[in-house]
Amino acid sequence: MDYALIGKIEKAKIYASEPERFRFTALDVQLSGDNGTVHRVAFDNGKWTCDCNFFRTRGFCSHTMAIERVLGEMLPDPAMA
Repeated sequence: MDYALIGKIEKAKIYASEPERFRFTALDVQLSGDNGTVHRVAFDNGKWTCDCNFFRTRGFCSHTMAIERVLGEMLPDPAMA
């Protein structure tokens, strides 16, 4: 039995149950929209970008907001909408 691996798995479970430990600094995601388009959403140094037209005019969109909801408290405070 690999006791070192068992210890690492248990530690990973603890980390995963405490999302406040995580802070994303960069992220690149493809998000499938309703109409079959795939949007590229990125987060870098506290700033969002998305390739959709709504984001270009408003600086936020349903795609960035959805990812913020999924990641929740793992994002730095200024990124949260």
